[in-house]
Amino acid sequence: MNSDFYEYDIIIIGGGAAGLVAAVCCAKKLYGKSDARIAVVEKEFKVGKKLLATGNGKCNMTNENMSVDFYNKASRDFLGSILSKYSPDKIISFWNSIGLLCKADPFGRVYPYSGQASSVLDILLLNLKNYGADIFCETEITSIKPEKGKFRLHSKNKTFLSEKVILASGGKVQPNLGSSGSSYLFADMLGLKCTSLFPSLAPVLCSDKDLPMMKGVRVSASVSLEADGAVLLTEQGELQLNEKNISGICVFQLSRAVNEFFAKGEIDGRKYKHISINADLMPDHDIREVEKLLKRKIKLLPDLPVSELFTGIINKKAGMYLLKKHNITPSDRPIASLDDGETEILSQGVKSLGFIPSSPSGINSAQVTAGGISLEEIGKNMQSKKYKNLYIIGEALDVDGLCGGYNLHFAFASGIISGNDCADPYRKKR
Repeated sequence: MNSDFYEYDIIIIGGGAAGLVAAVCCAKKLYGKSDARIAVVEKEFKVGKKLLATGNGKCNMTNENMSVDFYNKASRDFLGSILSKYSPDKIISFWNSIGLLCKADPFGRVYPYSGQASSVLDILLLNLKNYGADIFCETEITSIKPEKGKFRLHSKNKTFLSEKVILASGGKVQPNLGSSGSSYLFADMLGLKCTSLFPSLAPVLCSDKDLPMMKGVRVSASVSLEADGAVLLTEQGELQLNEKNISGICVFQLSRAVNEFFAKGEIDGRKYKHISINADLMPDHDIREVEKLLKRKIKLLPDLPVSELFTGIINKKAGMYLLKKHNITPSDRPIASLDDGETEILSQGVKSLGFIPSSPSGINSAQVTAGGISLEEIGKNMQSKKYKNLYIIGEALDVDGLCGGYNLHFAFASGIISGNDCADPYRKKR
């Protein structure tokens, strides 16, 4: 089958957050100063599908509270100079420079002023149109091959030749939004090393047979990940309970470690045998205070049935779940019949409600891919050490952060760095 042939100076594979920013930086820097041609090649029917879905459609773009500590440990040395040069203020300045107004909420999370992720995509597309970059949608690149100082790219019915390529083809999670794992197929074609892949920022699947009775419960809690009895991570926020999983941002922040355990049997390079997640449903009260509250309830209303013990103290469904979990039966006996041992067990349950993760999170429910093309492959300005003029950016790399704008921050920063570096030689030629 004959293919249409196109030749460009710079091709960006992937029309997501990182790729579109890289394209805008290239096109803007070269506008009126070079005849270099730029194209974005995207396999979906439109660009920016995942970008539109971020932050529940509001797009959390960065965070004023920025540190390498909010990213996976393996990436922190690599990210140090990038985050120092491309601070949240620098990222916000970039967006202001292309026409997007931003604002931070009281927690430092930065959003478009409009509150709409669509504003971010609209501004990117307006800039690309203004600066003359081409966009090919419904064009899935299936192979990439170095050829006489350039790169030959093939899709089903198109062939591209380009002096420079920016690989911004994303991760593997959320395939419904365009992430297919093609970055890692390209890495294999090019002989580039990849680290283990697993989902991050996702609900955690749990094995508790009684969990369905908690469906729809949302409670403020302090949530901890324990491995072989040691607390590794603690987060606070709204815990959401469903039929087969626990969720909420506080759980998302722990999910990377959970899924790394299932993928590799280890967390941050250390082997573990067992993990659990424990939720403190009353983090502003210690266990003795909880016990006093329960005993006070028993003294005030001794004839209430046990099923009403937690009414007015914690979420009622959560209270019923605790009673069942600790075999406090029958539920219709008066609360005055509870002995000190049962009261202590229930107090402990309030302070440490345990869940056992049962399997890895699904790629459809996760927000970010952990792992990816190894940072050992990346040199100055996001350029491949092995291939001159090949750049790799965004989620394709072994960089992932917590919720709060950290993943988009890296996507934007790596896009700016690669886009500007790609454009520089062409500005000098003219």
